Amino acid sequence: MKLYLLSCQSIRSHDQRILPLLPAQRRLAYARTHSDLTLGAGLLLASVLHVHRDEDLVFGPQGKPFLAGNRPEFSLSHSGAHVLLGVSDAPLGVDMERMDRRINESVQRRICLPQEQGLDPLTVFTRKECAMKLTGLGFSLPLQEIDTTRDFIWQNEPYRFFTTEREGYRLSVLTAEEAFPEIQLLAPEDLL
Repeated sequence: MKLYLLSCQSIRSHDQRILPLLPAQRRLAYARTHSDLTLGAGLLLASVLHVHRDEDLVFGPQGKPFLAGNRPEFSLSHSGAHVLLGVSDAPLGVDMERMDRRINESVQRRICLPQEQGLDPLTVFTRKECAMKLTGLGFSLPLQEIDTTRDFIWQNEPYRFFTTEREGYRLSVLTAEEAFPEIQLLAPEDLL
C-alpha cells in the first residue's frame, strides 16, 4: 500500500497545467467550484493512477469510485488544504481531518461504542469513515457495527486500523497490511 498526502496551498497557480490532465467531469466540477481540493484530488488520480478520462472510473451502488478493471484499489479523503490518496491491491479506506476539528458531544454519543469512550473522538470518527469507504457502503453501514478498538472484519477478512498525525491532520487508514505505510508528502510541483 502507498499513501500520498498532497498540499493544495499553491495548486491554483498550476491550474492551467493540471486541467488538461483531468477527466471532463472533474474539469467541469472545478469550473463550477474553483475548489483547490477538487483540483488536487484530480491531480493525484491523474498522476498516480492515470485517471484522465471519465470512463477510467466506475462507481459502485453507493457511489464508491473504482478504477475501470478494479485494480488497484484506492481511497481518497480531503480536509483543509490537503488531499490524501491511499492505493493498494486490497480494499482500503483512508480518512483525514484537521487536528483542530472538534466532534461535539451529541455526535460522540451517537458514534462511539462504550469501549471507544477512552479514545480521542477524532480518531474514532476518522476510523469509522475509513470503514465506510473500505466497504463502499458509506452511511448505510451502521456506525454501531464498527468497533475501532479492534480489527474490522469485512467479507471474512481482517482489516487493521492505523492512525497518525501529519501536517496538522489526523490520518486514519483501514487496511489488510500489517504495518502503517510510509506517507509520501507532495506538492503540486512534484506531480507536474
